[in-house]
Amino acid sequence: MIKDRLIVSGGGKHYEVISFIRGFSILTIVLMHLLQGYIKSCPSVMIKASAIGGTGVHIFFFCSGFGLYLSYLRKPIGFIDFMKKRMLKIYVPYIIVIFISAFVPFMFDGNRIQAFLSHLFLYKMFIPEYESSFGNQFWFISTLIQLYIVFIPLCNIKRKLEKKFFLITFSSSVAWWIFTGTTGLCNERIWGSFFLQYLWEFALGMIIAQRLEEGEDIECSSKSLFLIAVVGITIAAIASLKGGVLNTFNDLFAMSGYLSLSLFIYLFQYNWIKKIFLFISSISYELYLVHVLVFKTVFTVICTSEKFEYLIAVVAVGLAVIIAYIYSIFINKIMKNKKKIICD
Repeated sequence: MIKDRLIVSGGGKHYEVISFIRGFSILTIVLMHLLQGYIKSCPSVMIKASAIGGTGVHIFFFCSGFGLYLSYLRKPIGFIDFMKKRMLKIYVPYIIVIFISAFVPFMFDGNRIQAFLSHLFLYKMFIPEYESSFGNQFWFISTLIQLYIVFIPLCNIKRKLEKKFFLITFSSSVAWWIFTGTTGLCNERIWGSFFLQYLWEFALGMIIAQRLEEGEDIECSSKSLFLIAVVGITIAAIASLKGGVLNTFNDLFAMSGYLSLSLFIYLFQYNWIKKIFLFISSISYELYLVHVLVFKTVFTVICTSEKFEYLIAVVAVGLAVIIAYIYSIFINKIMKNKKKIICD
């Protein structure tokens, strides 16, 4: 039923476990947004419990650091070329979704042209009115771009200060947590989405990538993963409910617990579970971009009664996955031509 140990063998070309946890994280994020934003009859206990799904963004940053550094180790690249490739990969699909959303009246109540421009020129995070325009999930894009900007400098720092790299990055994040926590700025999205908030997990992904690329195996027992998951998620839940000093360091407990939970689930010996999450992983970015647009449209146009909202919710999730899959095919095709033009 479940394996006794997680063993990730180093020296491989592709690491299935990374794709799995990415797929797991995006699915929990989608379900959290669904329960908290669209199911009116959802019990309050379930809504609060679904908040753990938001921790999936930490896995996204971890996987991003892992994937980027693994690619960098295999084929080093300069800052300009790196930014060209990354912006092409995330910015174009993002702006297309924003462009479509701008034509949908119920996606934003304010000035949609101004809101669109704030996304187009990446300044929406500096204007509270536009922070959540066209979908409250888009803050992630701003943070990811910040991490892209510092990635090449981080590679240089890691190379020069190998043993102290994680200490430096983790300390930077802790210092930021303390600063925003004591000043009360942690509750404002512009401060809570600054790259220092998530630098430590991005850096952790880089470190794991190097260890595996150098041929080192990474192992952990299923019992340890389960224990860390229970402890981490429990502390994160208490910290979130109680607030105060403990909540300042909540990312550490939430990330540890959530990552362990996803790895524990990965150990289940049911191929259909893996296939589902691996498929979701293959369209994870596209699903992240389109799911709020799909949910908002379905529940505004179709679902007018609480009587059928759970059935409509299942339809909405399925539709979001289908649209994300089609969108990924579309993006992959246009990217081939655009990549040649930009790189030339």
